[in-house]
Amino acid sequence: MWIEVAGMMRRLAGFLIVLAVAGCASKTPPAPPEAAAPPPPPAAPAKPTSIIMDAGDLAAVQGALREMGTKPVDQVVGWANPLTGKRGAVKVLRDGYDAQNRPCREFHSVVILDDMYQHTTGFLCRQPDGAWEVVDAREYPLYTHRQ
Repeated sequence: MWIEVAGMMRRLAGFLIVLAVAGCASKTPPAPPEAAAPPPPPAAPAKPTSIIMDAGDLAAVQGALREMGTKPVDQVVGWANPLTGKRGAVKVLRDGYDAQNRPCREFHSVVILDDMYQHTTGFLCRQPDGAWEVVDAREYPLYTHRQ
């Protein structure tokens, strides 16, 4: 009986080896790794949200605002800074008085750089020393004008 069991074990081992080899042969080879997706194209440069004014630009605008203090309503006063390429204009929309009874002027201004336009509206009031001071202003979103 021992011999029969040993023979059966050999046959069973042989059968298991055949099954293992057959199983390996029937497996499909693994798929090649997928090619990595190409990197996304570089992002477009961020669009500016406002025109940044340097000291020279501000001096030019302030000069136009001072000059505007002597101009009648609806008269445009232009300004330009050739060093930065910025230019613009200010215009008095109407005259009035504030709560302290100071003369004030509502204004509209535009700053232009290349094809970008930045609009601002606000109020100037005359100070006791005679100078005009911006007491309130609202800047509108930058827009691009294409021709």
